[in-house]
Amino acid sequence: MSVNKRALDFSSSSAKEQRSSLSSASCSNSQWKYDVFLSFRGEDTRNNFTGHLYAALDLRGIYTFKDDKRLEKGTDISPELLQAIESSRFSIIILSKNYASSTWCLEELAKIVECMDTEKSNVVPVFYQVDPSEVRKQRGEFKTDFDRHEQDFRDNLNKVKRWRSALTRVASISGWHSKDRSEADLIKDIVDDISRKVNKSFWSDGGDLVGIDSRVKKIYELLETECDDIRFVGICGMGGIGKTTLARAVHERLQNKYKGSCFLENVREVSGKSGLAYLQEILLYEFLKDTNLKIYDYHEGINLIRRRLCRKKVFLVLDDVHQLEQLEGLAGRDDWFGPGSRIVVTTRDEHVLVSHGIDRIYKPEGLYYNEAHRLFVSKAFKHIQPTNDHVELIHHALGYAKGLPLALKVLGSFLCDRSVHEWKSELEKLQEVPNENIVKILRISYDGLDKIEKKIFLDVACFFNGKDKDRTMKILNGCNFYPDIGLRVLVEKCLITIAENKLQMHDLIQEMGWEIVREQHPSEPGKWSRLWLYEDVYYVLAKNMGTPAVEAIIPVGQREEITHLNGQSFSTLSNLRLLIISNVHLSEDIEYLSNELRFLKWQGYPLKSLPSSFQPQKLFQLSLCYSRIEYLWKGVKPFRELKTIKLSYSRNLIRTPDFTMVPNLARLDLQYCTKLHEVDQSVGFLRRLIVLNLDKCESLVQFPSNVSGLKSLKILNLHGCSKLDTLPLNLGQVEHLEELDVSGTAIRQVPSSIVQLTNLKTLSLRGCKGEPPKTWSFSLWSWMLPTRKPDCIGLLLPPLAGLSVLKTLDISDCNLSDGAIPNDFGSLFSLEELKLSGNNFVSLPDCISQLSKLKILCLEKCQKLQSLPKLPPEIMFLGAEDCTSLKTISSALELTSQEIALHFFNCFQLLLETQDMNNSLVILLLKRWLQINEMSNHDPMLQEISNHDPMLQEPPSFPSHQFHIRLPGSEIPGFFCCRREGSSVDGRLPSGWLNDEFMGFAVCAVFALPDHSDDVEIKGYIATRLGSSNFSFSYRGFTTIDSDHLWLGYLSRDIFHHNIITTSNGGEGVFVFFNVSWGENAFNSLVKRCGVRLVYKQDVENFEQTDGSITRVDPGVLDFSNPIRGQISMPYILEFSKIRKMYSRTPSEYRWYPNLMRPDFLARLACSTTTSESESSSNRLTITRGGR
Repeated sequence: MSVNKRALDFSSSSAKEQRSSLSSASCSNSQWKYDVFLSFRGEDTRNNFTGHLYAALDLRGIYTFKDDKRLEKGTDISPELLQAIESSRFSIIILSKNYASSTWCLEELAKIVECMDTEKSNVVPVFYQVDPSEVRKQRGEFKTDFDRHEQDFRDNLNKVKRWRSALTRVASISGWHSKDRSEADLIKDIVDDISRKVNKSFWSDGGDLVGIDSRVKKIYELLETECDDIRFVGICGMGGIGKTTLARAVHERLQNKYKGSCFLENVREVSGKSGLAYLQEILLYEFLKDTNLKIYDYHEGINLIRRRLCRKKVFLVLDDVHQLEQLEGLAGRDDWFGPGSRIVVTTRDEHVLVSHGIDRIYKPEGLYYNEAHRLFVSKAFKHIQPTNDHVELIHHALGYAKGLPLALKVLGSFLCDRSVHEWKSELEKLQEVPNENIVKILRISYDGLDKIEKKIFLDVACFFNGKDKDRTMKILNGCNFYPDIGLRVLVEKCLITIAENKLQMHDLIQEMGWEIVREQHPSEPGKWSRLWLYEDVYYVLAKNMGTPAVEAIIPVGQREEITHLNGQSFSTLSNLRLLIISNVHLSEDIEYLSNELRFLKWQGYPLKSLPSSFQPQKLFQLSLCYSRIEYLWKGVKPFRELKTIKLSYSRNLIRTPDFTMVPNLARLDLQYCTKLHEVDQSVGFLRRLIVLNLDKCESLVQFPSNVSGLKSLKILNLHGCSKLDTLPLNLGQVEHLEELDVSGTAIRQVPSSIVQLTNLKTLSLRGCKGEPPKTWSFSLWSWMLPTRKPDCIGLLLPPLAGLSVLKTLDISDCNLSDGAIPNDFGSLFSLEELKLSGNNFVSLPDCISQLSKLKILCLEKCQKLQSLPKLPPEIMFLGAEDCTSLKTISSALELTSQEIALHFFNCFQLLLETQDMNNSLVILLLKRWLQINEMSNHDPMLQEISNHDPMLQEPPSFPSHQFHIRLPGSEIPGFFCCRREGSSVDGRLPSGWLNDEFMGFAVCAVFALPDHSDDVEIKGYIATRLGSSNFSFSYRGFTTIDSDHLWLGYLSRDIFHHNIITTSNGGEGVFVFFNVSWGENAFNSLVKRCGVRLVYKQDVENFEQTDGSITRVDPGVLDFSNPIRGQISMPYILEFSKIRKMYSRTPSEYRWYPNLMRPDFLARLACSTTTSESESSSNRLTITRGGR
């Protein structure tokens, strides 16, 4: 038996850099020097009230600053006094009759308010023998004092205004009043209140507040304290993530801004022990300070809270709420509190918040590495620095905690003052036995789950962490665990998260799940409910140690080596519901498999059949791929819950069983069962079957003749069933069929009933060719098509007009000739992809032009094809490789698609309808496309930009237009006035090149390829200060290019839309580079020559006059007399450097742009930078990056 060894996964280089930089990081926290600062008027209260208050505070151990040497002369108070105010947690301001007469006191007061505004101090006003309203409104003695100050400081009235404002602010705070009470009672109440607040605040003096500020800021954004509404905010997260710490920090910093504040800690535990009425009583006392208030009834408490606090602006924190009833009893509705109130609720259960209507929720995440390091070191080393021996151990401890503050504090405190050997021992132990103090906190959420939810949690912890959510839900649903609600509950309770449709669980929560499984029998895995480690699985099965307690066996990280077991290994596992194993060989037949199994996946199942006693009534998926099975079962067996059978690559399977008693089967996967020669007729009556996959069942000769019962079938795959020569005549009755693939079969005639498949979207008949069938139906077709000779007829297609939603049709390699396509072919109005490759057409029927939605047309290796008809305008891809007889295409191409690619490899017979050789075919095609597309759709970029605020973070978006064509050719057309030998071209852009008439770039390359069999990719890169773009095309290596070929591309200006141009002048550079690659090989030398041209509207209008000669000032001409040299400023050079780094990460990526890898290339760009930098700023293109 083995124990769990959780891998410590750390990246060596980056982790070491972080550790070295962080090992010396301090965790200093600003400390309060004083608990209380006393501000008072000496002549009024020094020797009576203030003196008694100071003594009482001192007696309670509250460190208080009281200036006994103050003279209160002048307005300038000492720096030491100002520092004392800043260093005090609380300021008690004793507002007495003559307080405002002292400018010294008023300066203190102004400083205190300044600290209060920056959240550095809490203010407690005491109205000693004065009326608060007189202080607030500055009437009576206070008015007299301020009138005198305004006279004395008439040259500096801002100072008096500052004092007035400070006094008004403080007098508006709820404080203590000496009216109708003795000084002794007043002092006692003040000291009790301050003592309680100081004790609450001690929590923030340690190193626990690492990383707090950024997280508190996010809560502030939800609170929006400046608004007068009443607002609830939730803090939700897993146990130990720091919810309470965050709530305390927010409460500490904001409580002084409210007329009352209360932090009710650990609501879950306290309400469980003492009841909600007790918590209601505490809440009201904190806000009202009424010691006589007693609550005995929960509902009475609700009424009291609502009645007594409805006009009071309060700040309330309810910590660790876990039931809706608790929220309803303590903060039931927002109208219980006064305007501006804020209620913060911390919980592990998001559903509690949502059910209460709280939609402003902050979910704290774990600490970042440097934050975790600081917190851990503060606990493990206190005030000393860790040694070099500890650096690696600290890193391992941080890896274990995974940013969880609770784990960092518990583990750090435990390791404090222990030796390096003890550190190593504890960290090794943690890989086997989790820390009890951590598990205790984390388990609270698990204990709050119901029985089914606990089962789901343990299944996820043991088997499905990191797995696809949908697949997991199918398994859990098959176990009757109701995963739709169950997983939602786990998410709400912060036990799992779902990201990119994968279930995720914190490592420590997962370890807690493992510990729960093992806790009753830690050394006896045969008694665990779940087995997930290979070593434990092997131990239990090899030694026959299993018990009925085992519910699921799914080894994580299954091993490739063969495991040998005996037939009795599963005999004691009577309650097994999940079994996923592979590469297990048995020394004898299995005597018993649990009839409680819901999911059985045994890859490489070694026996000829399932045990005769195996009758699992609840089994919903059976997967025995790559098995040696010859038959599943004999006769009829009731598998009423079975929905999926997968037997792929079971090459010994001869026939399928009788499925009569498998009524719910939805998927039957038998691909590559190469000996399968018969599918049982009962398949034709599986009313719930959705997918039937018989791909590459090469021996299959018989398919059910009646398929009328397949009412749910959507996918039928018979690809590669080379001996299958007929389809059921009533195939059209499979009314929900969406995909039908009979490619590579011996079928020669498609049943006419196919026209009834009104839901069919994909039909593949590729490779259905050969001798016509000898049937009466063939004679009928021959009579209908008398012009066809029997020796040339390939696949016979029936009328297809009823296939109204068909999107993809593949009839390649079907020996089709002219006339083979039905006349109603043009009625396939939904068709988007048509594959006709490898057929014998001389011409295509005109009805193809009626396929208005057609985007992809494949005609590869149609070697007799001579011309193309007019094609649908939305064509995006036309593949005509090796159409060696093709002569005419120009009249066929009036295409409007914004992105288009035309492939004419090895089409050497192509001729122009016009013999004017000044216009090459590629230029004519480009012209037509531009005239149809760009001229009608182009919206000038500069005009668009002028309509936008240049300060916008995101630039306006533009449609990207591209045109690419490849065909035989060895010369760059004359249209490209800028041409170079080799794989790159660069030059200087003319002055004023970027204007409203500019449309885009035309690029061209001549390339050659040797014989090869791999897929080929040709890539290009174009860059200017306007922006940059990569473009490429690839084609499969099914053909060899016999001579030089030409690639012409057009890139609309809008492809560079990620940059906004604010000015455009000359002196800029343009760079184009081409590269050919296949496999791991890359060669720019295979590009023989290339060219580039700037395309303007007038070029499109005057293509016929464009022959390479320049008869006007042509803005499309680049200056090659001094290519780029001195024309590119340093930012442009840096942009190329960035490109070089981008493609220098791995050796295989160096092949993309080898020129960019060469230092001499960058050196050529950088030469004469002095000249470039000396140019006036107005002669440069200024770029504002979008999204920065």
